[in-house]
Amino acid sequence: MMNRRQFAFWVSAGLFSLSERLGAETLDTLAAVVMQCSEKKVDGQPVVDEERWSYHEDRTWRWFERETKIDERWELTGRTRPVHRMSGELAPEVEGYLPESLVPDELRFGPGRDGSDELLDDADEDDYGEASAVRRARDGRPPSRWLRSLYAEELRLWLPEVEVPPAGVSGMTVWTHLTRDHRFIAERIRGLNDQELAKLHAVAHYGY
Repeated sequence: MMNRRQFAFWVSAGLFSLSERLGAETLDTLAAVVMQCSEKKVDGQPVVDEERWSYHEDRTWRWFERETKIDERWELTGRTRPVHRMSGELAPEVEGYLPESLVPDELRFGPGRDGSDELLDDADEDDYGEASAVRRARDGRPPSRWLRSLYAEELRLWLPEVEVPPAGVSGMTVWTHLTRDHRFIAERIRGLNDQELAKLHAVAHYGY
């Protein structure tokens, strides 16, 4: 099932042109196609697992855990790869970690979940994929949780769709500035080239 972040991303990345390629006559039809692809089916019947998520942290790491209701009992069925609370670096890879994108947005982007202790106004965070004058006034420090939630593959599709004035960086690399001052998680933007990092910095300053 698509959440608000995913819906906003696909709309901004050209959802309507995608609907033509999939042969979907309406946006509702396309949404149904996307949701069906993510559904679990048993003997041809859709099955929705009942699950709940929780946030955990220690002095160094933060992560999420998923529990699934099995035979009327909640059982731990996975956890996400831990993220270093200060640097944003991911813990060493171990087979079986769940992707963080599965975590519900209301938990994933709660106060402090992205390494920031700053609590932003609700109005400032209810504009998925849109620029905000409030964020622009603070030079994108930090940018929206929505922008910081995107991975390199998603950013590579979305960045060419927006036009913003350039924003310069002095005294350090753009990478260092983005991860230190704009609070992007290093692992999520890893793989972007210099031009893409510069564009990401510009859209952050513009208020996205």
